[in-house]
Amino acid sequence: MWPTTPGTDEGVGRMSASKNPSMPLTAAMARFADVADIIRSRAEADEVLRDLCEDYRTARQTLTRLKKEKPRPTKKIAEYASLVEELEDEIMRYMLGAERQSNNE
Repeated sequence: MWPTTPGTDEGVGRMSASKNPSMPLTAAMARFADVADIIRSRAEADEVLRDLCEDYRTARQTLTRLKKEKPRPTKKIAEYASLVEELEDEIMRYMLGAERQSNNE
């Protein structure tokens, strides 16, 4: 189960698409600047990649907000830091898997 923000029902699971279709991609594109153009072009047709990028953006935003809270919710910060790392790994594994698939076609 994804961590939730205290006092809300906000989880980090699959989020609804934003009004700006590139918005969910911005955090992943900034993190993986070397492949930002590939992320942008693949995400146009790949809903799974868009969802991963949206989850990553949401987790990063939540982590940033938690780090500013007083007193610092250290357990939640650790959970979201771990989640951000996991999503980064998942995005890269997914991108590599998609690359292998396109090379085999």
